[in-house]
Amino acid sequence: MFWSSKENKEKIEKWFFMIMKMDIRCHFYGEEFSPKVVEQLTGLTLVKKIEVGETLRVGINKGNASDYGCGQLCPPIEFQGNEDFGLGWMALNLSKQIEVLRRCGTEKIEFIIGVWYDKQCNLVFEPESLKLIGELGIPLQVSCYEDY
Repeated sequence: MFWSSKENKEKIEKWFFMIMKMDIRCHFYGEEFSPKVVEQLTGLTLVKKIEVGETLRVGINKGNASDYGCGQLCPPIEFQGNEDFGLGWMALNLSKQIEVLRRCGTEKIEFIIGVWYDKQCNLVFEPESLKLIGELGIPLQVSCYEDY
């Protein structure tokens, strides 16, 4: 049997764990987008939030008022440890809240997955998650980085 030796089992286990880290997030932007209103209406928690008119703290426009609002949605920590790293949670919640997000001024959505891998980057996405994302008409960006 293939699993008969401890050495073979360790080789197979290492092969299955080539994905070291995955960062899944949606970026929302709009000239009238309000992350605070999105949080109030949906119960979702956004990160890296900027309200329209807020003074920017970093970047080339530091010290100036922002002419757009933005925020990012990430899966809660308890979903990030799932086999899909929270992709299913993101797809489901986006599909449930997409109309509210648009009413809150979302003009652009970027769905981004960053993958850090060791040796080889093999990804598997569940069809249900991809179907939900596809039905929303949101492009899915995947960037892979070798983890040194």
